[in-house]
Amino acid sequence: MIIDALSMIDKYKELLPNIHDGIEKMESVKDWKPGEKYIFESGYVFFQEGTTKPLEEAQFEAHRNYVDVQVVLKGNEYLAWSELTDLTEIIPYNTEKDVQKFVGENAHMMKISEGMVYICFPWDAHKAVFHIDQPLQFTKGVIKLKINKK
Repeated sequence: MIIDALSMIDKYKELLPNIHDGIEKMESVKDWKPGEKYIFESGYVFFQEGTTKPLEEAQFEAHRNYVDVQVVLKGNEYLAWSELTDLTEIIPYNTEKDVQKFVGENAHMMKISEGMVYICFPWDAHKAVFHIDQPLQFTKGVIKLKINKK
């Protein structure tokens, strides 16, 4: 997993050559609708906004076909990370949604604020959009970059 400021995204273009396509697409969508997919050549973007949920209501998830690039545009949320091997599967992998759900210990957590980005690879189990003490408001763009499997 990578956590950084969006302003530092250029540092990752060798690792993720299509990252700029996703950022450009995200920035070009002005009148977005929550949950609607905006397609670009190597993936898609969608937007989320709302109020975070309590930590105990959030679940870990992982993806196999896309790298998850999440950009907090406004507000804050908390993020938890774990190794997949430390978790217990609760919902098997769904090919159509490219998601598998898990439960486990919240050993590694961080507050993600406006202007920050986090990048989740298939080996990164992540739990997002939660709060610890008080509910938080957030708006974010989620960029899904297709993984080229060989």
